[in-house]
Amino acid sequence: MRKHLIAGVAAVLVLGSLAQAQYGPGGIYHPRSVSAIIDRVHADLNRGYRGWHISHGDRKRLDHAEHELRDFARKWNRGRFDKGELDEAIGSIQHVVDNNHLSGRERDALYNDLDQLRNMREAYNRHEIGYGRR
Repeated sequence: MRKHLIAGVAAVLVLGSLAQAQYGPGGIYHPRSVSAIIDRVHADLNRGYRGWHISHGDRKRLDHAEHELRDFARKWNRGRFDKGELDEAIGSIQHVVDNNHLSGRERDALYNDLDQLRNMREAYNRHEIGYGRR
């Protein structure tokens, strides 16, 4: 019996070490991962200024989404995850997707970005966002 218990504990420690190596001490989202998501969303929004035929309303929605994402990023770069700012950014980007004239590729990229941002918000709720060196 003791032999099985020791083997079980050893297995848990090994699996825990593997998970730690994969995800790190802060969970799935390391600070670099959060920053990389933010950078990718900025790039996808910026593509809207260059690649789309945009109206005045389209430009205003893009500007607003960029502004909201920058507000979240600014606080994140200071080591603070502001869930309210993230929610504002998500809402603004969703508004761009719902109302701007997007091609399928650009729309798909922003839909993917929205999924990533929402997943990040849920990870924050589960305390899986890591802080520390970026």
